[in-house]
Amino acid sequence: MSVAVKVRATVTGHRRRGVGEHEVELALSPGAVTARELIEAAVTAEVTAYELRADEAALVRVLTERSLSEDLARGTVRMGYVERVEHVDLAAAVATAQLAFDDGIFKVFVGDDELDGTTTANLSDGADVLFLRLVPLAGG
Repeated sequence: MSVAVKVRATVTGHRRRGVGEHEVELALSPGAVTARELIEAAVTAEVTAYELRADEAALVRVLTERSLSEDLARGTVRMGYVERVEHVDLAAAVATAQLAFDDGIFKVFVGDDELDGTTTANLSDGADVLFLRLVPLAGG
């Protein structure tokens, strides 16, 4: 079973970056969830989405005059097979995210509830999930 949530990611102290928000379907059952489970499910969903986008970009596409004009306006024209820059090691990506959470680089919220290493939150369809990256103060 899976649950569809709204994921937001932001960085403290960066007004220009704003808050990126998008819908993500996580491979989790509704109910109690730990931060580690949520991080693993979110990283897995994002890596899967990245892999799908990379595969789609690798398909041969036929250039029409309109798409060629649009590509030229963007400053890049790609024809034929586009080799994927790198393959993502899912286990390493999950481990890196877990380590960053353990080191206090970011916090995880479900609605208004902050998840730490021991607490759980109730996850349901449409829940708001926030990954908040913390930035140390200069000279701190």
